Amino acid sequence: MNFDREGFYQEVGLRVQMRRKSAKLTQDEVARDLCMPRATYANVERGRQRVPVDVIWRLAVLFNVPVHLLLPEPIRDGRSAAELPGLAGTGQPIAAKMGVE
Repeated sequence: MNFDREGFYQEVGLRVQMRRKSAKLTQDEVARDLCMPRATYANVERGRQRVPVDVIWRLAVLFNVPVHLLLPEPIRDGRSAAELPGLAGTGQPIAAKMGVE
């Protein structure tokens, strides 16, 4: 599976920035709520910073939105859900399908 990590984090950053602006908050205010330097938070919005899952969760709480609104949808490249590892329809976790125990 191809994964555009740079594009992914840029999209996350844009979504976070839109939510922050909709909430009428400054980067400094959000950074303080997240207990991180403003420059680090600014890098999140620019897509230059990998965003830990707990930060995404805290941003969703801060902006009062579901977590999925801060994350881009995966591109399925023409495969059905049953063909993708770890997705519904198989009843098996991804580790079992990949031979990992």
